[in-house]
Amino acid sequence: MHLRDLTPVQLADLLDDAYREDRGVGNAGPDPVTRLELADYLGCHPEVQAQVWETWQELLTLEDEVEEEDAAFWLDVEFVRPCPRE
Repeated sequence: MHLRDLTPVQLADLLDDAYREDRGVGNAGPDPVTRLELADYLGCHPEVQAQVWETWQELLTLEDEVEEEDAAFWLDVEFVRPCPRE
């Protein structure tokens, strides 16, 4: 599976699973390799990250147990990895 081949909805689902695992409110998230690849991919492609965040926000509005501000902080500070300089 190549992350670049996934839709924003599929990426948002992976992100949501990782977030819920980190916050202890869900089942196991993506495996460690997929998780690292997702963090790197979003960090190196800010336009994709923006699309995925917009999609994920729509999913979060349907949930009562997730605070959007916490999810945004987690995504920007705790999850996404900066793209290495080339």
